[in-house]
Amino acid sequence: MKATTIGSGFVIPLLCALIAIEPIVPVAAQDGFRIPDDRPRLPITVKQLKEGGIGVFESKRLRLFTDLDAEVAKSLPPLIDEAYESWEEYFGKLPPARDESEFQINGFLMKDKEKFEKAGLLRDDMPDQFHGRQAGYQFWMMDQPQDYYRRHLLLHEATHAFMLAIARLDVPVAYLEGMAEHFGTHQVIGGKLQMRLVPSNRSDFRGHDRLFLIRRDVKQRGIPGLLDVNEWKDANFRFFNESYAWAWGMSVFFDQNPRTHERFRKLAKSLTNPSAWKTFENELHPDLSEIFTEWNLFAADAWEGFDFLRHAIEFHEGEALTKPQRVEIHADRGWQSSRVLVEKGQRYELLATGQFTLAEKPKPWVSEADGVTIRYHNGRLLGQLLATIRPEKSTENEPEPMRDVKPLGNSSSFEASRTGTLYLRLNDHPAELVDNRGSVSVEIRAAK
Repeated sequence: MKATTIGSGFVIPLLCALIAIEPIVPVAAQDGFRIPDDRPRLPITVKQLKEGGIGVFESKRLRLFTDLDAEVAKSLPPLIDEAYESWEEYFGKLPPARDESEFQINGFLMKDKEKFEKAGLLRDDMPDQFHGRQAGYQFWMMDQPQDYYRRHLLLHEATHAFMLAIARLDVPVAYLEGMAEHFGTHQVIGGKLQMRLVPSNRSDFRGHDRLFLIRRDVKQRGIPGLLDVNEWKDANFRFFNESYAWAWGMSVFFDQNPRTHERFRKLAKSLTNPSAWKTFENELHPDLSEIFTEWNLFAADAWEGFDFLRHAIEFHEGEALTKPQRVEIHADRGWQSSRVLVEKGQRYELLATGQFTLAEKPKPWVSEADGVTIRYHNGRLLGQLLATIRPEKSTENEPEPMRDVKPLGNSSSFEASRTGTLYLRLNDHPAELVDNRGSVSVEIRAAK
């Protein structure tokens, strides 16, 4: 049987993003057992490895071969033991091994690849340059300049090994890569591993850069369709570095968006069923339009610390104005439906009253709907009242209409560019809604 291989693409600059997927299901693995452990015997002894500058560090789930300093190396295998518990919690327990052995993988972490080549520890098909590669119960990775990204890549490749131990696994490449990235995004806090995080800043996640890549790609190429990402083949990940960022973005969006969270977790618990992914896609259909809108808005404003909970939209269709309507717009939420239907070409007047707090430190930042000049986000004043229109029916291939934003304020008038429901929000960075307090009351009326 040919080995299954999954590679990782990676930080800028891209040296070599390698991915190749081959059949992974031997006949013997289709009867309730996981894929057999395919680790070969070592070509030389552990003593000979140490003489060649390669140390061996072992935990229950990882046997690590590396030429890194022992102080760095010995901290890594226990991370995989912790990760294994998180994988089982998220995906469910792996099927048992036919020989009743415990799940363990080999990892080869290399500073000087020649040492491993001389020791006979490299596969014959290993390219000259790569960041990481996984095949069966083994993975190979080059050392990384940042401590964070070394751990990230280790967790990424080990996640592949866990998922691909499931026989008959039938999911898109983007799901495999996205989940490996999702579990790779971590912090070690108080000696405990925390996984599946949205980076809160760039300094603590040095080398991650997925959100930066998404923001850059949105400017250069636009936003890929959410389900289109899952059609990407091996070549996308081999030649297009941003593919890993979008695959991660897709996974973290599905996992943390309140609208899709439960369905995505149900998928993760069903991977032993070859139809699991198709079932997941079918279950998205009833509210796919709303999901696409939230995906586009996340991708368009994908900053570190993005708060999925507070940006979740409660979609409510509006009704035509027969008299002035009043709506409360909260400072700690993203877009909120006014429940007012505006009509293309008609003019409307909005009057916002009230004050709210945008931050508590170093002192409370109090604002009205005109905004404050202390800071800007997306070129607009923090706290400024913003408006957008969600049409009753979206046009195929039309850019996301809710990205067409109109800056308002305490007293404003505007002409509706399309017919649809009016949505409002108070401008703030997507990571900084949590400490906002208060709201404004907005009266909406047809212009005289």
